[in-house]
Amino acid sequence: MYKLIISILFLVSFRVNASEPITFQSADSITYQYYLVGDWDKLIEAGEQAIAQNIDFKRLRQRMGYAWFIKANYFASQKQYEKALAFDEFDADTREYLYYCGLNTGNLVNARLHAKKLPEDVKARLGIRAINPVSSIDLEYNYKFNNSDTRSNPAYFRAGLYSQTGYRLSLYQSASNYKQTVDSVLIKQPDYFALLNWSVSSHASLSVAYHHLNTSLDGYKYPGNLVFASLSTYVNRFTFGLNGSFFRYDIGDFKQIGLLAGVTLPGKSNFYYNAYLSGLIEKDQKRLIFAQFAGARILKKVWAEGTITIGNIQNYNDHNALYIYNSIDPTVFRTGLSLFWHTNKKITFYGNYLYDTKQVEQTTNQYIQQSFLGGIIWKL
Repeated sequence: MYKLIISILFLVSFRVNASEPITFQSADSITYQYYLVGDWDKLIEAGEQAIAQNIDFKRLRQRMGYAWFIKANYFASQKQYEKALAFDEFDADTREYLYYCGLNTGNLVNARLHAKKLPEDVKARLGIRAINPVSSIDLEYNYKFNNSDTRSNPAYFRAGLYSQTGYRLSLYQSASNYKQTVDSVLIKQPDYFALLNWSVSSHASLSVAYHHLNTSLDGYKYPGNLVFASLSTYVNRFTFGLNGSFFRYDIGDFKQIGLLAGVTLPGKSNFYYNAYLSGLIEKDQKRLIFAQFAGARILKKVWAEGTITIGNIQNYNDHNALYIYNSIDPTVFRTGLSLFWHTNKKITFYGNYLYDTKQVEQTTNQYIQQSFLGGIIWKL
């Protein structure tokens, strides 16, 4: 109670003299008092006024970073803590909150790089390890329905394993199987996928992937191989990326080049929007494919994401080449909705619905296919 009374008297005194020029001492004192009483908006306002008058120091940035963190604006918090780090790159508190900001913004690259430089006792307290062969596993099952008389309802199953092979290096592996009957011909396609990600810096990462397809039609094998590379950068709320792939399949070779741009808006919903523009080169044909994703947190532990893809996506890959759309009948339009339920720190359930307009191979006839997917991610 005594500290609270002193803090209130101090704040009243500061408001009376607010017209006076801000000094290092006054900025330090007032932001510290706002920190003690938990007046985060006033702390941020006072900090911005001080910075506008060229008064800047580590504790000021740390307090502003903490204020934004408590307000759940993790991008703004990260920006302030990065400024604090410029004053003292060995400060453990700054590194720890940058680690939290990376986790809360979904930027594991950033989080892991800051985790590397934390003291060993802090790493032990947070359960951080340089190498974790089984960091998480994921499983998903997908069943599709269509209104075609000559195409059965396809089924798809996939299992994945994520391994942390260092603070800057990670490996994701996946095995899957697809099954469908087309004109009485049984199609099976077991796949293997591997993605290696290297953190170039706290704001950039390089990914290289390999995807093998072992397609069979009534027992006859038609293998395919795809190699993929991408460079992604993260600048505060903005994401930019460039990727390319080469897919060699029995029916020909396919080259794909893609551009990505995304933004996360301020607010507790953390609304985000990502847009992808890809060019697919097939023999003498060139196709453009546009895809966009928009999502937000709709409940405390539930996220929703909507998607729409325009263009012929035959032999197109997305999600860093994890999925390759090489079914006999091309999809010419797609839209869908996904839900993610983070039940706790360990387990996430997710579901997806897709509505596809598909075109019968080498004809203009079309049919509708609807897809339902359910999955789980379990962090170990």
